[in-house]
Amino acid sequence: MSNEITPTTGTEQVTDRPIVRPAVDIFENQDELIVMADLPGVLGDDLAVDYDDGKLTILGRRGCPVPDDTKLVSGARAEWDYKRVFSVPDTIDADRIAAEFDMGVLTLHLPRHERTKPRRIAIQTS
Repeated sequence: MSNEITPTTGTEQVTDRPIVRPAVDIFENQDELIVMADLPGVLGDDLAVDYDDGKLTILGRRGCPVPDDTKLVSGARAEWDYKRVFSVPDTIDADRIAAEFDMGVLTLHLPRHERTKPRRIAIQTS
């Protein structure tokens, strides 16, 4: 049994848009794991986080809006999809996973089950 969240490998091409793995930092304290993912250019409506059978999936779509009544003369910006999948340890309480999205950074809070939190054991003496 692992206490670490583990990135899975491999991606699949599901559209004609490139799939990019977002940069992620993972932190831990005694109460939870915290995942912070950079998703620049993604709007909240174009972002999803799914949990299924021990896998946590981050999905996002970065678009490049075009102003009305214009045509592209020169372009270097690109549209793409973000996707990153993690294996979640069974020490995490999946029913209490929470997410926040602010200024292009997704923060996931993965709380540990109470039974798996570190604790001090009382010693009985005579």
